[in-house]
Amino acid sequence: MNLKLIHWLLKHRDVLIQVISLAKKFDRDGSYISQWEVVDEIARVVIPVFEKEGTDVHGLTSQEYDWDADTVGAFALGAEVSALGVDWQALVQVVIPILIAILKALAGDE
Repeated sequence: MNLKLIHWLLKHRDVLIQVISLAKKFDRDGSYISQWEVVDEIARVVIPVFEKEGTDVHGLTSQEYDWDADTVGAFALGAEVSALGVDWQALVQVVIPILIAILKALAGDE
């Protein structure tokens, strides 16, 4: 799980709420075109924010995280997301993978 990306989303709560709303339309069993339409809609929400603030796309895709050093912080993130009424499962299983793919595409990662 990418906690840096979750931190970023919590910093941009309006974006988080929009992206979660869009992610509800994502159907893993749907056609590639229908899945891509959702990814495109999400990209159109997040990319302008990345550009506006000069987001380090490489930094947000990094999976480096010391769970032992900040277990409490990780649980606090989960509590904060839940307090917003955000579907944690949708966030972890749909939104985060889509955002990582978008960031990697922007960064030119293979």
